[in-house]
Amino acid sequence: MGWYLFLAVMIALSWYVKLNYPTIRGRFGEKQVSNLLNNLDDTKYILLNDLYIPKENGQTTQIDHVLVSHKGLFVIETKNYKGWITGSEYSQYWTQHNYKRQDKLYNPIWQNVGHIKALKEYLGDILNDVPVHSIIVFSKQATLKFKEPFKKATVIKMGDLLSTIEDEGGAGETVSNFKRHKIKQLLSVLYVKDKKTQKELSKKHIADIKNDMKVKNSKVLSNICPRCGSALVSRKGRKGEFKGCSSFPKCRFTA
Repeated sequence: MGWYLFLAVMIALSWYVKLNYPTIRGRFGEKQVSNLLNNLDDTKYILLNDLYIPKENGQTTQIDHVLVSHKGLFVIETKNYKGWITGSEYSQYWTQHNYKRQDKLYNPIWQNVGHIKALKEYLGDILNDVPVHSIIVFSKQATLKFKEPFKKATVIKMGDLLSTIEDEGGAGETVSNFKRHKIKQLLSVLYVKDKKTQKELSKKHIADIKNDMKVKNSKVLSNICPRCGSALVSRKGRKGEFKGCSSFPKCRFTA
């Protein structure tokens, strides 16, 4: 009887891991980045992990890591993917290549733009004159195959994270110690310690993301740019036809 119970538990555990693998993988990557960031000088850098920032529409946006520093705010999005990663700053989706398999991921630069917007709305005037740096971090197992440089974010692998932060903005102090701790005070209240509440917030956040994606995809199918509301038109590129925003170059959305 004990053997059958053990087998049943192992099968249930196997299915749980399979169903929740993306979340487990993501959390593992976030933990690795958090451990790395804890090596920074804590008299200059204040680390806040896993924050749910309220938005004006009643939804929340989840930020993996916010690093408050003398150089400004670093908003860091972790992507624990392996294989080749391709995409551009203006495409809605990037692609993960693992041998013959290809999987889509939502453009993490756009994702972090949304995080930074929500952060600025929440913090208000305290962020005046505070530089905000967007960083996308991929795992060491990823190979970044980008053809063009990025303007709105720094996209790197985990091994380059600390040197990127230390090099960003030079050696001078832009943000006072008082302002850094004020920002920490405002953001600390958003950290949820209770596991049940955290789980409920995460569930609602994922549902909001899925709903937003449905709305965006519906607009694309209707030939409406989900970023600026202009019409989408057919264009030809090196890889064939694609949809692009008619407001190009002001809006560079492609689908």
